[in-house]
Amino acid sequence: MKDFSKIGYDYGVKPFFMIVGDMEFSDLFRKANCIGVLYMFAKAENDDMIPVQMAFIFKNEEPAKKFLDIILGWVEKSNNDGDAVDMEFIENNKGGYTIAISPEIERFTERMIPSNFKNKVTPLVMVQTHFKEIDNLGQNYFNFKNNYHKAKGIAIGYVIGSPSNIEKKSEKFFVKTKFKFHKENKIPKDSFSLSYKATKNISDFKLEDLPKPPKDTIEDINERRVSEMKSLLLLTYNRLENIWLGDLQKKLNKSYNSEIIKQAICNLTIFERIKRDENLAEDFTKTGYNRILDYLLSSFESFDSYYPEDVFYTEEKVISQINNDKKELETYLNK
Repeated sequence: MKDFSKIGYDYGVKPFFMIVGDMEFSDLFRKANCIGVLYMFAKAENDDMIPVQMAFIFKNEEPAKKFLDIILGWVEKSNNDGDAVDMEFIENNKGGYTIAISPEIERFTERMIPSNFKNKVTPLVMVQTHFKEIDNLGQNYFNFKNNYHKAKGIAIGYVIGSPSNIEKKSEKFFVKTKFKFHKENKIPKDSFSLSYKATKNISDFKLEDLPKPPKDTIEDINERRVSEMKSLLLLTYNRLENIWLGDLQKKLNKSYNSEIIKQAICNLTIFERIKRDENLAEDFTKTGYNRILDYLLSSFESFDSYYPEDVFYTEEKVISQINNDKKELETYLNK
């Protein structure tokens, strides 16, 4: 049975939507046993060394191939954009550096959130960042850092063997154009490689410094509540604007904001529609907030849409729904 007696829904909030990145690529990188990085260059007319390729030097081919296949999957699912793979270079205070590898967050979010949920939810992103340490800041590294922006793109793959004895090159690769470079004590707070400081116990690292999702203000929520009701339930909202259930609205207006009342009546209405839909077998008390949003986005009001009789909308029911909706808003704000 579809029981909505304790379910609230606030049209003004963007419900949290958890997306979890691939965790296996980091383990495969470790199993592949990376012993270094090769930078390959082409000499320009002014004698600048322009990077054209970068390759991880692995000892074990099978996990190396699987690692690259996962990375290539990110690229392919982002319209073959190689910058779907994020690479940040962190120079330490001991003369070496670390390469931080992770999904690029904007492209990751774009490909992971269903199209009908775009701009409707607040993504909560959990991704793995793999940190590969390199002992020395050599001249090839500085040539790469200083000149990568002069290349149209840099092919990234792997080789099997050692710097002096390359046994095999990867058949596949991807092309990146964007790289980031930081000093270990100057990593921007909006960078996901900030967690590098935690791995090194750098004293100024604080967990609260990690990037957080943006939080809407009450004003943003109030404004969005009206626009979303008008967008998703235009006919119902217009009926309420045109004095439908006018006596009830007027009575409740003494204690509640008019848009909060309209929202509660809208919710009671769609819940009754869901109950009548035999194709919706899910228990909405378990499937949660995003299931209601999915229903709203896949259902469109028409003049044939179901409405209960006016006597259904009692003062007690509307107040109960207002309280349910308020709890959802409070939960969102507290998160």
